[in-house]
Amino acid sequence: MERLDLRGRVITADAMHTQTGHAQHIIAQGGHYILAVKGNQKKLCRQLRHLPWREVPLQHRTREQGHGRREIRRLKVCTVQLGLLFPHAVQAIEVKRRRTSRTTDETTIKTIYAVTSLTPEQATPERIAELIRRHWQVEALHHVRVVTFAEDTSRVRTGSAPRAMVTLRNLAIGLIRQAGWTNIAAATDRYRSRTDHALQLLSFKAWCRQGLTARDPCGMPTA
Repeated sequence: MERLDLRGRVITADAMHTQTGHAQHIIAQGGHYILAVKGNQKKLCRQLRHLPWREVPLQHRTREQGHGRREIRRLKVCTVQLGLLFPHAVQAIEVKRRRTSRTTDETTIKTIYAVTSLTPEQATPERIAELIRRHWQVEALHHVRVVTFAEDTSRVRTGSAPRAMVTLRNLAIGLIRQAGWTNIAAATDRYRSRTDHALQLLSFKAWCRQGLTARDPCGMPTA
């Protein structure tokens, strides 16, 4: 983060980055944070779980459908009179995420806790919910790369090649979604066996109309 200009920025991160040094650096550079809390901050996690959430009114609620499921998210935010056990944290956050599968009708409920340096005057519950949602959207992209494209098992590890491969995976995901797919795994299975359809995602339709095969300028097949 030392290379980033954090002034006026809100940094969101998962529990791995909920470290006192990270929080202090963000605040010292003029930024704010929203950080998820799990077992690596045991005392803070215990404090958040035992807050009187039942007495806190519901402050934001969203309902969405997609990826074969229905999802309802309920958000509560509160300040703690005696303070939170984390540097510069002024508000505690609870998000209950209820997901129902449209195929099996199975429902799962997950509770997520977080802390933020933003005061109630600096960010409404709606704003906090939006920031958390944006973070989850980024995490969803990482999940697709890890699960569908097996990024963690890739043997491409030297030089700039790993960064190039990440760029190519993101490009593929973007093109697939632009084509209207919601199931990335199903789309990759389809295009793997139909390379001509895959080329159409890149607007190489002229080649198909002319009856040409996909070749690079040297005449070598690109598939």
